[in-house]
Amino acid sequence: MHRSGNSLLLRLSEYGFYLPILVFFFGPISWLVLASINSDPGSAWQIPEQVTLNNYLQLVTESDLLLWMGNSTTLAVGTMTVTVILATLAAYPLSRVPFPGKGVFMYALLLARVMPITAVIIPIFSLSVQLNLVNTFTGAILILSAMQLPISLWIMKSFVDSIPIELEESAWLDGCNRLTGLIRIVFPLMSPGVAVTGLFAFLAAWGDFLIPLIILRSPTTFPIAMGLYRAFGDQGSVDFGFLTALSVLYSVPSILLYLFARQYLVKGMTAGSVKM
Repeated sequence: MHRSGNSLLLRLSEYGFYLPILVFFFGPISWLVLASINSDPGSAWQIPEQVTLNNYLQLVTESDLLLWMGNSTTLAVGTMTVTVILATLAAYPLSRVPFPGKGVFMYALLLARVMPITAVIIPIFSLSVQLNLVNTFTGAILILSAMQLPISLWIMKSFVDSIPIELEESAWLDGCNRLTGLIRIVFPLMSPGVAVTGLFAFLAAWGDFLIPLIILRSPTTFPIAMGLYRAFGDQGSVDFGFLTALSVLYSVPSILLYLFARQYLVKGMTAGSVKM
């Protein structure tokens, strides 16, 4: 009887743990999907009485969806590419080359990352104006990449730390120089870390709103986050069908990329120990 009571208490505690997740996570997502296919959506969660795809049809035919998606893809892919290249090239010397103050430097990188971007947005904008980077994808990509580099460097450095130096030493004995050993030995073993770093950089750039709001001023350069913002409350009203359909399509690329890279995610985050 005592064991049965403990089992019941354990089960109730599990339900109490998962219920908030169900309500606060899956609740909004289910509302989003259901409202996007509802012929008469509203602010309340409801099962559609009549299922329709008119909201998606309206989104494709009456908005700049393709332009927004293209701009967001440019920002996200550009940020992912720049971040992965710089983080990969910088992580190797940070891992293999000892120098005074390396630990201080690594933690200083994290300090720069934890600072809220809004605290430094004015100097960032001023620097962008001086370098003629306002209203350019190049400026937005450079800023977004700079925001992602600190955590990306930590991830990639941890991965290089987990690769035995003996593998490179064997390649050096066979006649490879350091660069050749890096390309042939280290880079292939870093592929899970590259996938994780690229995933995080892509998602951060895809979902970022503040940097495009500050840097990109022309409607032809707006990403989908800006399009969603402009569509919200346009003409003094809220079109829930249009907005929810746009939000669903906004989420699809991130979900697909996660499904593609999920096999590397846990391995990339747990590989190796951080050495200083």
